[in-house]
Amino acid sequence: MKTIILSADSTLDMPADMIRELDLRIIPSYVTLGDKTLPDWPDVTQEDLLGFVKRTGKLAQTSAANPDDYEKWFRSLASAGLPIVHFAKSSGISSCYQNACVAAQAVGNVWVLDTKNLAGGSSMIILEAIRCGIEDPAALTAHLEAYRERIEGSFIIETLEFLHKGGRCSTVAALGANILRLRPEIVIEDGGMHVGKKFRGPYNKCVYDYIDDRLSRLPELETDLVYVNHTIQNPEFLEELLAYVREKTGCKQLIETPASAAISTHCGPNTFGFFFVRKEK
Repeated sequence: MKTIILSADSTLDMPADMIRELDLRIIPSYVTLGDKTLPDWPDVTQEDLLGFVKRTGKLAQTSAANPDDYEKWFRSLASAGLPIVHFAKSSGISSCYQNACVAAQAVGNVWVLDTKNLAGGSSMIILEAIRCGIEDPAALTAHLEAYRERIEGSFIIETLEFLHKGGRCSTVAALGANILRLRPEIVIEDGGMHVGKKFRGPYNKCVYDYIDDRLSRLPELETDLVYVNHTIQNPEFLEELLAYVREKTGCKQLIETPASAAISTHCGPNTFGFFFVRKEK
């Protein structure tokens, strides 16, 4: 019997069939394509976002749900009479968490967890919430606050063009990276994002170098579950990468899903990243 309603921001990047199976409730943020502002989930696709850039030379714009959106959302869920635990996109990346907290105070019986993550990292926290079986919302959020510190995630991107268009990278840095054929790693850490290692050479080679580098610490990582998010444009290359990750990790379960609007918009095509959980010490 269900005792808690689980709610999440749309940036969790979980396959739609899994969302339905787990009965998760998803609140969208927004994406603006020219003069149209739309919910970023479930109908806006990577093709919509990347196609818009190709047609116009401009990035789509993303924005968080506002406090009024969250309040209406929580009130609609509260009609079931159950406590709500909401999984918010990292407060170091977005205003989703702060906005959800404002609404939670107005509605009551809502616990908002700062995932300090996005994409597969957020999804892994939600899967742990279901796996652990804790039914008290306060105890559950306390457990998950400890669990989230063990999640490691990062992405490798093909080009700095999209980060440059979005004002997140200088012209000099973008030009230098292109000349040197540098493919930077974007690391999610302490709720924020920063540049990690820089891989050099053809992108397809660099992705394998990136995977090998991340897996150099494999004995420290749990391999029951590996989570892959991406904007890879070549399906055959994607299958090669997934097979390589499975072979290298021996993982029991690999969840793969295209990246959401936020990552697709700001990192661009041919971004590849994955998430692990560190073993408990």
